[in-house]
Amino acid sequence: MPSRASSTRLLTALRIYCLLLLALYLATPLFTEAAAWGLWPFTYLARGWQVLLAALAVLAILPNTAAALLRIAARLPHPSRFTFHRRNLLFAIIALLSLIPFLLFRIVHTRWGDAYILVNAIAYPDPALRLTTTWQAPLDVWLHARLWALGSSWFGWTDAWPTYWILSPLAGALYVYTLLRLADSVGRGRVEKGLIVGLLSTLGTMQLFFGYAENYSLAATGVLLFLWLTLEMLAGRRPLWPTSLALAVTIGLHPSTVVLAPALLYGAWVWGKKRMVDKDTGRQGRNVWWAAAWQVAWPMAAVAGGVVLLMTLSGNGLAALTSTDRPGGGDGRMLVPLFETTTRWEHYTMLSWAHLRDWLNMQMLTAPVTLGGLAIVGVALVVNRLGISQAGTAKHAEASSDKDALLFLALCTGLYWLFTWVWNPDYGGQRDWDLFSLAAIPSTLLLARLLPRALPDRGQLAQAGLMLIAVSAIHTAAWIYQNTLPWEWP
Repeated sequence: MPSRASSTRLLTALRIYCLLLLALYLATPLFTEAAAWGLWPFTYLARGWQVLLAALAVLAILPNTAAALLRIAARLPHPSRFTFHRRNLLFAIIALLSLIPFLLFRIVHTRWGDAYILVNAIAYPDPALRLTTTWQAPLDVWLHARLWALGSSWFGWTDAWPTYWILSPLAGALYVYTLLRLADSVGRGRVEKGLIVGLLSTLGTMQLFFGYAENYSLAATGVLLFLWLTLEMLAGRRPLWPTSLALAVTIGLHPSTVVLAPALLYGAWVWGKKRMVDKDTGRQGRNVWWAAAWQVAWPMAAVAGGVVLLMTLSGNGLAALTSTDRPGGGDGRMLVPLFETTTRWEHYTMLSWAHLRDWLNMQMLTAPVTLGGLAIVGVALVVNRLGISQAGTAKHAEASSDKDALLFLALCTGLYWLFTWVWNPDYGGQRDWDLFSLAAIPSTLLLARLLPRALPDRGQLAQAGLMLIAVSAIHTAAWIYQNTLPWEWP
């Protein structure tokens, strides 16, 4: 267990970090958008609003005012007092209510990613040239195309915007419900539950649910669902196959999420290891590993088979995957070049400052407090020698489950960060922010699970969570506001 002094130092470090972030937001106009696009949404607010929001966040950072805010929050009723069925109903109601902001503050332009192409190509006047399926996002595009065809015949939709106005907020409501269920099952006490919900609901990634016209809204919910089901499985509360099914469907929605496949295999290995009985002969062990392989394989095979069949019947079969509909964008090159750029779709080399700057901007846009928070908490854990294998006074089985969960989340974080580092953004880091935005989900959940280990005192943990959530919230509010403003193509 960390000493009181070390916990106080960690809390002070987080407080300084949050204050520096606020100062950076206020100083953003001193930079160009190209250099600081991850911070740039804050500049769309009037200067008075910038100062007011920063001041409110400061109140959540300063010890005395933060303590007062937390005392007020402690008087509010907490869902943990309800039965499971009442909590479930409450979570469903909150998820439905989340549709209100998702619909009211929806995005109004097609600047980011392939939004312009999708909105127009799905509804292209010539049916022979209309986008109905693509290997870049098989199930997602197919679903939007089917919904547009229905809306076109019934309501005369002339473009595909309405399909994204409908499905994107619905994906957001499912994300909110999944997040509440995850926090309820994983968090130990109201402070940890609130930390998980607060951090993961104020990500810049939430922009995907405000009528966003791209292929990532449903996939973002799928990633969170996969994380939740896997954590439940590692805790012994669910079988293995639902985690495989969740990831399989998510990959079908957007194949980039296949980067999480090694994390699924790690979960299967832990599942099998816990069920080993006869370690001497290995007979029972062989049966366990066959069972693990089967529970991973059949959902993947079923979904993959369904996707291939769907694409083949749509006239865009496996031959297109290696030719006209290949991954890699305009030049077919999937990875950031190592030494030189050779096409207009390559913007920098792997070890260049421009590449690192874009990567850091991505972190600031989608998860503004996560990278720095993980660095500070990680240093604190190392200094206090709180390895993942330790778990304070917890029982052995619970400690083992906690260790497996943290390693799983660390693996997911590393895999997604590696993907965001090596994959080439055809439109550049800023316009392709959505492609990499899903990486914020596992890394932020990892922060929410590590922070209680470094700050076991509930009062200190609550103060840390409040300040991190406050800073994250004002950034994401500015980001969402930016995208409610009209923008025209030059």
